[in-house]
Amino acid sequence: MKENKFLEQSIFETILDEATSRVINDVEEEVDIITFCEHPLYLDQPLHGVERFILKIFYGLPLDDTNKNLNIRSYPYNRKGKKLTEFEYAQFLISQGRTNLLDPRNCKEALELVLACGRRGGKTFLASVISSYEAYKLIIKGDPQKYYKLPQGEIIKIINIASSSDQALVLAQATQNRILNSKWFIPYVEGKNQSDIRLRTKRDLELLKQEIAIHGKPLDMHASIRIEAMACTARGVRGGTVIVGILDEIAHYIDNDGNRSGGVIYEALTPSVATFGLDGKILCISSPYTKHGIFYDLFLDSKGRTEEDEGDQNKRMFQIPTWEMNETITFEYLDSEKKRNPESFTTEFGAEFSSIISGFLKFPEKLDICIRRDGETTSPTGNHIHYIAVDPASSNHGYALAMVHIEEQERIKKEENREIKSKEQIVVLDRWKVWTIKDPEFEGMDMIDPTVVEEYIQGLANKFRISIIAYDQFESTSSISKFKKLGFNAIKTPFSRPYNMKIYGKLRSLIYEDKIDLFKFEQGILELKNLQERKVGKRQFIIEAPTQGEITTDDLCDVLANASFIASDTEMDKRAPSIVGTNGNQSFHTTGSRVKSFHAYQRRLKMHRVVTNMERAKQLGIVR
Repeated sequence: MKENKFLEQSIFETILDEATSRVINDVEEEVDIITFCEHPLYLDQPLHGVERFILKIFYGLPLDDTNKNLNIRSYPYNRKGKKLTEFEYAQFLISQGRTNLLDPRNCKEALELVLACGRRGGKTFLASVISSYEAYKLIIKGDPQKYYKLPQGEIIKIINIASSSDQALVLAQATQNRILNSKWFIPYVEGKNQSDIRLRTKRDLELLKQEIAIHGKPLDMHASIRIEAMACTARGVRGGTVIVGILDEIAHYIDNDGNRSGGVIYEALTPSVATFGLDGKILCISSPYTKHGIFYDLFLDSKGRTEEDEGDQNKRMFQIPTWEMNETITFEYLDSEKKRNPESFTTEFGAEFSSIISGFLKFPEKLDICIRRDGETTSPTGNHIHYIAVDPASSNHGYALAMVHIEEQERIKKEENREIKSKEQIVVLDRWKVWTIKDPEFEGMDMIDPTVVEEYIQGLANKFRISIIAYDQFESTSSISKFKKLGFNAIKTPFSRPYNMKIYGKLRSLIYEDKIDLFKFEQGILELKNLQERKVGKRQFIIEAPTQGEITTDDLCDVLANASFIASDTEMDKRAPSIVGTNGNQSFHTTGSRVKSFHAYQRRLKMHRVVTNMERAKQLGIVR
């Protein structure tokens, strides 16, 4: 039995010795990336025309100016496409400003790739191909640590960073598929797990051979190249020796100053990659999002921020929609995606950085449809219950108010050349008003007097049935207390991020579904059209006013969104209202209650005024 084991071990060592000797002593000439992808010895992976085009330009390979192998389609106009050579396609992209390449006949290898492309375009495939090729280039050097003057045994990393853990695993699997299915990589693979694959260099194999010869077994794993896939985090980048960093879907990393921010990760990666000089690479491959954040900044840096600026030629930029990038994607699929989510289609599939996507209203024209009246409601049109939202003034903004009610209106819809009448509940905007410090009633004052707004609300209560008066948390305690003493259901709504998302999400739905009736108020309409959506997490956003430009306020938007949400949540959604108000340390749910009768309200209002007048008289010394 021992003799058989010894014989098996001897045979294994002989085979390993022969295999390692062959690859260690084999002097190979480095092939280019196109050969590496398509040759049966390496990846044996055919490329789409645009994929081949991108890889050629990024690695400085000459373009084909003879064969019209690229079929460039134009959605939704040209399904068949137009046949172009690689050189002609480069000229086409240059003419449209979708690449920063200056001379298609003189492509120089770039240090960074900024690829803005549509979904299903093949971003993950390209990342896996480039990762595999860069690992191949390290192995072919024999002793890459010595080549780059690094300490022997130091692990050189190729890092694929994805926008989420799930995407990181998808990217890891794609890279492992490229390598494990390659004949060339067989002797160099040491092992793998879900998120990384470990490779040996020729020197690693030589050390392994020596240890087996001396000790009868390896003393170390000897895998000094590692391809890792990880979710976006700067901590994973710092401290490592990274020759290539691929930032997959960087536009969708968390947009803040934290550890998972795209900007922080990019800045953490840059010094490590710089260790390898011209061989170090950073690749930013993503479908675009908003016109802010690190990906858009890199896009502008590479393209040039002015017409005279040629951009950073160390970066190679492309902007390619899905229908050009991936010729297997059908127009039927694109039609269904556009119908399913028209708001984000031009960004996710058209690869466009658009100010629309960062705007609250992706289709501002839908807002114009909702403007049906010239002015506000002056008197009740029915026995409706009204809801008021108030946003007290901050240091530089106005004191805003909106009043709405729910009513049933007849709507006409056209379906198959016929009109269908139906009745729908909609939100009707009755009042939309803002006070500023420049108003005549505040002349000589350094702040807006809240009693002016309180008296205006009391005037509304004389005409309309008021159910809820909702204040923002800022400087509202005194006003809420006064209205509660008068018997109103006055509440305080906290403008937290979740609440902001909730009320603005509802407002956008009302506008898109034509279920809100607005009147012409230029300032309010301009605020809505200029409102911005800022992404602060994977599924979180903040709706806010622009920080620069003609319109930099959102007070009227806030009160419209709050009042519309409360009204629709109470009446249209056919369930118990979920608005949570706060009063000091106490919390309560709104119930829709109001003063039982107009006479009761008048009595309480009169008593309140008597008490207020007495307090003022005492302050002036008229009475004691």
